[in-house]
Amino acid sequence: MQLLNLFLSIFFAPGNYVLKKAGITIEEDGGILRSFINMCVWGLLAIIGVVVFI
Repeated sequence: MQLLNLFLSIFFAPGNYVLKKAGITIEEDGGILRSFINMCVWGLLAIIGVVVFI
């Protein structure tokens, strides 16, 4: 269970960082902005990873 919590905290880190800098709590956000930021960050890293290894 601790390993899963570690993976989740790493996965949500970019979105949580942006929310903290914007002064928005997770309850106020409802997950929309955090999900968008996480999708952009991890999607960009995935695309870069695929392009580099092809």
